[in-house]
Amino acid sequence: MSEINQKLAKNTLIQLIGKGLGTALSLITFIFLLRYLHTAGLGALSVALTYGSIFAIIVDFGLTLTTAQMIAQPQADENRILSGILTLRVLSAFIFLSFGALLVFNFPYTQEIKLAAVISCASFFFGSIASMFAGVFQKRLAVHYVVLAETLNRTIVFIFAALLPLLQPSIIIASTIFVAGSLTQLFITFYAVLKFSRVRPRFDLTIWKAAFIQTWPIGISAAFNLIYLKGDIFFMSILHVSHRDIGLYAAAYKFVDVVTTVPVMFMGLMLPLLTLAWANNNKSDFRNHLQRGFDGLVILAVPYAFGAIALGGPLLALIDPDLISGGKVLALLGPATAAVFISSLFGHTVVAIHKQRPMILGYLAVAVLATIGYIYGINHYGMIAAAWVTLGSEALIATITTIVVLATTKIKLSLKHLIAALLASVVMYLAIKFIPLPHVTLSIIAGVIIYLITLPLFGGPSPKQLLKLVSPSKL
Repeated sequence: MSEINQKLAKNTLIQLIGKGLGTALSLITFIFLLRYLHTAGLGALSVALTYGSIFAIIVDFGLTLTTAQMIAQPQADENRILSGILTLRVLSAFIFLSFGALLVFNFPYTQEIKLAAVISCASFFFGSIASMFAGVFQKRLAVHYVVLAETLNRTIVFIFAALLPLLQPSIIIASTIFVAGSLTQLFITFYAVLKFSRVRPRFDLTIWKAAFIQTWPIGISAAFNLIYLKGDIFFMSILHVSHRDIGLYAAAYKFVDVVTTVPVMFMGLMLPLLTLAWANNNKSDFRNHLQRGFDGLVILAVPYAFGAIALGGPLLALIDPDLISGGKVLALLGPATAAVFISSLFGHTVVAIHKQRPMILGYLAVAVLATIGYIYGINHYGMIAAAWVTLGSEALIATITTIVVLATTKIKLSLKHLIAALLASVVMYLAIKFIPLPHVTLSIIAGVIIYLITLPLFGGPSPKQLLKLVSPSKL
């Protein structure tokens, strides 16, 4: 195995362990918050956190991806780039998140939600700075620093969440624990960056201009993406959907957040490889990366979608019996999650092949349709309409990014593994849906076993081949 493949394998293992631990901590933290605030309180907290995240996405403006791409270029002056963009990020984060903290007092929220939203803006301020350095570690295949910082973030939040029952229920107190976590993440990340780069505050108009020229298409696209990424809970909050329904929706969406860390992690490792292969006009390597990424992600995404449809209600009831009515939401968000896997692959690839600008019209079209759908649908049908619009938006974005990438690269992807995953998932769905087991965990285990057994029968990989397929060391 080559040195780069060994590093990729090590990074993959570290990320899998870190993400696994982080996911477990996140789920347990979610359960603590649910026990502390109950379903309606969870809904109110979700409104506050969603509000802060909207401004955090605006602040990012695509700079995280652009920074990773800029420092990955041959002969890049990494110290100058990082110093300049760090200064830009701190200034822009302070301005936009401060504006968001002031603006929230004009929204039709309770005073408690408004104060919690202000606190969430502070949390996202520290988190937005920490996330900017991801490209440094991706470039050096040293993502264990990112994993450590994120894991410590979640650990701090988990510890404080466990102590919340000792206090009176309050979404203000609950939102504060996320500030402590993001501060920890920023400290660890910045300390680790200094091992590789000499980062200093630097007002560098040349770097700012170069970054803006490269990132504005991503930033504009991100602004449009806000509509379908955060529009569900945001529109529900201003259209007076009950906090309990928002809490049910947020509980179902938690399974989206947890699972979609997989493609984000995977594509974080693949983006430098795709960028380098495209920059060097190495179409063979580029196609291999894209095909294996597609195969690995669809094999993971498709059974999750079918499983969410079959077991959404019982899965949520496993956390709290009060959440069982959110199963119909999860049944829609499961397929939406599968679409996110695909859009993550091709969305990152759009950046690698510098086709952000053609995507702007696509994101704009989806944003307009989603806005109409959310306003009309939520007014008439509540949280179910929000889930349907989210599903439609994610599917449309996945389709558009796929078309842009394939039309630009002239690559024809094999659909062999996608077809195998669909057929095996249908078998799995029928088995767990119509063969009742005494507990949902047994149904999940049975479903996984059935899927892994039937997948090779339809032309898909065996379990051993699947492990190799999803390992970036084989890309």
